[in-house]
Amino acid sequence: MYLTRIISVQSFKGGTGKSTITANLAVTLAHLSKRVGVVDLDLEGPGLHVIFGISDGDVRGTINDVLQRSIPVSQAVIDLTSRIRLKDGYLVFVPAGHTLEEILKILDTGFNLFTFKNVLEELGKIYRLDYLLIDSHPGIEKDTLLAMALCDYLVLISRVDQQDLFGSGVMTEVAGQLNKPVVVILNMVPSSVNEKESKKISDRLTELFGLRVLTALPFNSDVLENLSMGVFVLERPKDPLTRRFTEIAMKMLEAIETGPSEEFSTTGRAAGSLA
Repeated sequence: MYLTRIISVQSFKGGTGKSTITANLAVTLAHLSKRVGVVDLDLEGPGLHVIFGISDGDVRGTINDVLQRSIPVSQAVIDLTSRIRLKDGYLVFVPAGHTLEEILKILDTGFNLFTFKNVLEELGKIYRLDYLLIDSHPGIEKDTLLAMALCDYLVLISRVDQQDLFGSGVMTEVAGQLNKPVVVILNMVPSSVNEKESKKISDRLTELFGLRVLTALPFNSDVLENLSMGVFVLERPKDPLTRRFTEIAMKMLEAIETGPSEEFSTTGRAAGSLA
């Protein structure tokens, strides 16, 4: 059986750059010669199809169809490997339905844990995926809890405002109840917050919630201008931020491969230091 690591990318609030980071991490992992899948599970506000440049004509089915009409997941998979000119890696994408009718229907009927679990297992097996990233809806709702329950690792995206940080701590407590390791990426850190201050914030998050922070990404106007219109690491391969994404991906892989440990947050305040 092919072992696929499932990574759920979540945030407590919207507007954290969660989908942008998911897309860029997925492409970066693929460029590191990994076989990667991405599922858009932000069913209320799907956007990954725009970032990946997917047109309606490219879509044969969506994750909504798979979960509600029981179509084979292969009918909803879009192979992005050739689009991003991969030599060794591999990238496939399962979009979410983005019409009003599709969104309202799945919000009304929902889906169950068993069905979603089978879909993820089938994706990993058919496409021999090393990693499967799930871009979940912000907040603590049924679909995000399902993704959290089924994932091997949880990546929380947070801005540095007090409400978002507190919410990330709450989500970490929930993950702890499910015994899920958590890492955090602080995003859109204001230019007024220097590296030393970012480190203090990271240390404080460790003290309060046991959160392991992978990195703190500064606010980047180029990314903002590019928001939801393309994958940054593809369009700016020589940009320093692209190198940062490679560093983040490698840190994340190292953390995942070493497995849960005293330094990995699975029980909230009991966790150790941040990387």
